[in-house]
Parts: sequence; C-alpha cells; structure tokens
Amino acid sequence: MPVHRLASIAACSAAAVALAGAQQPARSPRSQATFDSYTTAILVDVVVRDGKGRPVTDLTAADFELKEDGTPQAIGSFTRVSRGDGIGIDVALREPGGVTTIGTPPPPEDGTPEKEDRSPSVTALVFDALSAEAVGLCQRAALEALPMTQTANARVGVFTTSPAVIPLQIYTDDPTLVRQGVRRVMATGQSHRPDGEALQALRDRREALERQSQNAVAQTSSAGGAGLAGTSSNMGQVEMERRLTIGQLRMLQSFDVLEREQRGTFTTSALFTILQTLVEMPGRKTLVLFSEGLPASPALEASLQAVVEAANRANITVYAIDASGLRAVSGLHDTRVEIEEATKERLRQLSAPTDYTDQPIMRLIERTEDLLKLDSHAGLARLANDTGGFLVSETNNLRGALRRIDEDTRFHYLLTYVPKNLEFDGRFRAIGVKVKRPGVDVFARNGYRALRKMPTVPVLGYEGPTIAALDSAKLPNRFPFSSTVMNFPESKRTGLSPLVVRVKTDQLTYEEHPDAGTYDGEAIVVARYKDAKGEVVHKDSQQYHFTGRLNEIENARKGEILFYREPMLAPGTYTVEVAVTDTYGPRSSARVATVEVPKAGSNDMRMSSLVLIGKMERITDNKDVANPLYAGDVLIYPSGGEPFSRSADKQLGVFYTIYPGAGFAAPSATLDLHRNGRVVTTVPVSLGQRDAQGRIQQISRIPLAPLASGTYELRVHVRDGQATQTRSAFFQVKD
Repeated sequence: MPVHRLASIAACSAAAVALAGAQQPARSPRSQATFDSYTTAILVDVVVRDGKGRPVTDLTAADFELKEDGTPQAIGSFTRVSRGDGIGIDVALREPGGVTTIGTPPPPEDGTPEKEDRSPSVTALVFDALSAEAVGLCQRAALEALPMTQTANARVGVFTTSPAVIPLQIYTDDPTLVRQGVRRVMATGQSHRPDGEALQALRDRREALERQSQNAVAQTSSAGGAGLAGTSSNMGQVEMERRLTIGQLRMLQSFDVLEREQRGTFTTSALFTILQTLVEMPGRKTLVLFSEGLPASPALEASLQAVVEAANRANITVYAIDASGLRAVSGLHDTRVEIEEATKERLRQLSAPTDYTDQPIMRLIERTEDLLKLDSHAGLARLANDTGGFLVSETNNLRGALRRIDEDTRFHYLLTYVPKNLEFDGRFRAIGVKVKRPGVDVFARNGYRALRKMPTVPVLGYEGPTIAALDSAKLPNRFPFSSTVMNFPESKRTGLSPLVVRVKTDQLTYEEHPDAGTYDGEAIVVARYKDAKGEVVHKDSQQYHFTGRLNEIENARKGEILFYREPMLAPGTYTVEVAVTDTYGPRSSARVATVEVPKAGSNDMRMSSLVLIGKMERITDNKDVANPLYAGDVLIYPSGGEPFSRSADKQLGVFYTIYPGAGFAAPSATLDLHRNGRVVTTVPVSLGQRDAQGRIQQISRIPLAPLASGTYELRVHVRDGQATQTRSAFFQVKD
C-alpha cells in the first residue's frame, strides 16, 4: 500500500451523542425519588396517544416495558407530567407551580416511585431557509398557536438558520417578545427548484432526437442506399446533438444533487448549534423545525445521524414541519420522474448494440436510491421519528399540528433507568418502549450513544468508540503510532495548525475470510482540539477501510496511513488529543500534544513551529501551493518522534518558515542545541531569500556524528531588530 502525499483535506462536519446524569445509587429509592440518584441514569421522554390521536393520561409505571439493545431494563423512576394553560386535556386539576398530577395511582408492585416535574418546558422554533410563501404560512400558524398571556410553564426561543444561525429571540416566557421574533423571520429560500423545468425540457429534447434518429434509420433502410450520404450526415448531426443533450442533462442532475446536499449540510450544522442551547435546560425540551426539505442522502448520512444523536443525548424531541404546505404536485413527483427516466435509460441500454450510455444498471439503481433519500420528506421524517417527534407534511393546517406538539409538551411521561450495560464504549444503544395496552401509539427517542461526556461538537457514528477511548480514565496505548501538530501563521491564515498522524498498517488487525478468499481491516483516526478551558473547539476524523484478496494481505501490512488536516484556530494554547482505533482488534491508542497559536499583528514578524524532518519528496507536478509543508518543489514529511540514528540518518534536518514583519530589518537567526539544561553548541544560520509570498522557508541540517546518544532540545531564535521569536523541539539520538 503506497504512502500518499500530504494533501489539505477539508474537515466535514458532523455529529453527537448519549448518556445522562451521574451519582451513586441511593440506598432507599422510596425515600429519595430523584433522577440524579443513579450512577448512569438514562432519561426517556415518552408520549402515548390512542387510536384517535388523543393523549393517553392514565398509565402507570407498570404499563411500560423498556428495553435497551433488546435487553429488558428496570424502570428506576416514573413521572407523569401534565401542565395546564389551555392544553385541552380535560383531566385533573392544575396544582400550584403549574404541574398537574392525574390522580394518585398506587405505586407499582416493585416499589418504583412516582414523582412530579415542575420544570418549565422549553421550545426552540427554528425557521430554515424558506420561500416567501412558506414564511407566510409558518408565521401565521406560529402566531395563532402562541399564547397571548404570559405563563411560567413555558420558555420559547426563535431562531433562523439562513443566511446564518441567528437567534431572533432568546428563550423567554414573554409571548409578546416571542411573537416579535416570529415576525422578524425573512424569506431566504426559493419556492421551487429553478432547474426542474430545464431538466424536463432536456428530457423531452433527448426523446425527440432519439425519435428523429430512429426515423432516419428507417428511411435509410427503405431507400435502399439512395441518398445515403445525405442521410448519414443528418444522422451524425442528430447523434451529436443527442450526446450534447445527454451531457447537459447529467450536468443539471449533478448540480441538483450538489445543491441539495449543500443545503442539507448547512441545515444540520445549524441544528446542532441550536440543540446546544437546550442541552443544560431542565424540563421538556422541544425543537420545532419549519423547513421545505432536508435530504438524507448517503453524503449527509453521518451529519444527519449526528444531529439525531445530539438531540437524543440531551433528551430533546424534534418535530419537523414541511413548510411547503399542501402541494399541487406531490413532493415525490421529481423522484418518480427520475425513476421513470432510469427505467427508460435501462431500456435504451438493452436495445442498443453497445452500452453507449456508459452507465451500468447498478449506477442507475444507486442514483434512484440517492433521489429517494434526497426527497424533502426523507431527512425531516428521520429527524423527527428517531427523536420521538413526528413529521407534519402535505397540509396547510399547521395550526392543528402545532396544537398537537403543544399537547406533547404539556402531557408526557418521564422514565429513567440504570442500563445493565454500564460500559462507555461509544457504541449506539437502541431504546425500545412499549405499552401494555392495545391500540396506542408510543413516541420516544430511539437510543443514545454511550459516551462518558456530553460532546460539544457533532459526533459521527463511526467516531464513537474512538472518542470513548479519548474520554477514558486512562488513555489507551495498545499499539504505536505518531502524531505531529504544528502552527504556520501565514499572512491570511495565522491560525493554520497542520496535523500529521502516521499509522503503520502492520499494527492493524485483519479479519480473514478463507471461503471468499478476502480480508478486511479498518482504522479510525479522531483528533480533538481543546482550548485553555478544556472545551472541544474543533474535531477531525476519518475512517479507513482495507479490503482485498487474501493472498495480498501481506502487502496490505506493509503500508502506512497518513492522516493530514489543516484546522484554523484562534490565538491561544490548545491541547490536541489524537486517538486511533483498530476496529477488528478491537483496541485503541491515544496521544496528547499541545500547540500554541500566537497573537500577532499583520505587520509583526511571525515564525512557524520547528518541524523535524522524517523524509523529503521532490514534487514536479500537481503541487499543492497552499500546503505549508512544501518548501519549493520539496514536500516535507515530519518525523514521527522516533530516535535519529548517527549511523543511518547521518544528520538531522529541521524545517521552519519565517514571515518577516513590514518595515523592519532583515531577520537573522541562530540555532542552539541543549542537553540536560546546558548549551551544547550555538551556530548562526544563513537564512535564504524570501519567496513570492514573502516567506523565508528554511531547512537547516545538524550533523549527528558529534552528538552522544541521548535527548536534546533544539532552539531556533529569529530576530528582526524589533522582536525575537524562539521555537524549540526535542529529539533523541541513538547509535
């Protein structure tokens, strides 16, 4: 397996997690019926409705069955919440504090206590990029549903996701302020896809050209060769136009998919940000999303799942409202047309002497699957259903839908349980809730990810076990790998902080399949950046799959994984945590380092980190000029921290970049070598010339023969008559 060149890879966003609560079990559950009385208490918010859609209000703990990953769980505490303020549930009286207890049922036989929840509910109204028609529809419905008078039982916030995440109103119990926030929602989307008509026109044009071509062939056959030259010329012209039309059609289809995915990526990122505002709040937490569509394509799968898990981790129920309302044409119309086109395309392939379309049937099937997931309902339905909410679509009666959401907010059940599996392994745990009563519908979140800490950035599904390794009490070190973090304060990217992680593939575990004659392996790399407060401000990751023929497995073990990222960080000091998981082991290793991003003015002299050179590669074409590890035509590969050998390496190479300040003297540099706190040698450095970007990229070399075995510190001092910059790095020398 070859080692690939370093390349700047944009980090994808994405994802989030699971567990709640934490204290030792109380000795007497009867005497202390509180949610925080367990080591790991999982809270499950449940809504139950009968066959007519009415809330079921008379259930007890004994009526519920709760399972995690199919294993029955004992309900630790049980709460029935019913709040007044016009909910329209005509059962029970409202008690002081706004909490209503529906009767006083006897405790279940197992002694599970019932308790009250007097925390106010919190709702985030989120308006996605909407057309003018959709904004009007949603605003009217929201304003009609909002109460006219103040209530202590509810807090509502108003947000928009376009053109950026903007809080139009922070959480408040003042309905006047909430209504003002709703009125400030502006149209930022389009009411229809502008390329829909263009796509159909191209399809019609293609069919017309194909009919014209078929007629020309038929005329040629009937003419028996007469006028063959003119007919052939005409057929060639038709064929050229047909191929041009096919190219334009595919271009528009690609742009359509790209536009939907970009919109979906932005929406999921915005939703995660808004979910974070609800994390620490008590009580029933609800997010109502007004949107004209959220794709669930394979490219967005991880991001959408991260939002779902973030909501489930914080016990937030999401309701999705298709703001397009009652469509004249079904929302699946475009998808149906595409499926019909895929069928026609396959018939063209089968009838042609050759596969002129260069699109095999599997590619058509994959496109059809993508289009089904790109439908506006797909992502919205998944987001709502997997978090215990529901999707409202194909209706202009949004007021009725909001009333039902309000009912869920005001009446629901809270169940807690201590999971029998207490391992924080980062894996997804499925939750199943059933009620021992026929003819009812149960709405609850579908699970959580078993992480020890609440993530502040999205957690993608495959990252879970690796993040769990980073959050473990003791960092694992099951196999070797290297990580190097640096800072290159370029003029327009002063926070540029490249990270290089190297993993030898012979450290991985491979699963062999003798019957199929194949093998599989997998590695996951996760890097987290924490600021001085210990908060995660950035995360990167990648999942590596290895598969091939079994007789080639030894070649697979001779390769190397090269993980490279270029995050941009604000000035400050950061802790960089890197973990690698060998999936089939299963086992993990982690490393921790620090990087400082200095604060400097645009005219100040700046200096990069010192990079100890592992190897260099000359690149003559396809050079990434934005990569700071390029020095001219040479690509620098940082050392992985292994000792340098006097006999094998001969010399130590060190690379650094100087960004001279404006209006000051030309910089000068010296190099110090320290051992055991003493200076071994100090030598002046002859700096090179500035390049086209105004930088001085310097490679210095230190002979290793005169150095005894041991650990050394290398320091480089750069001065420009105004300021001095010093950078250092440690290395080891062996025989």
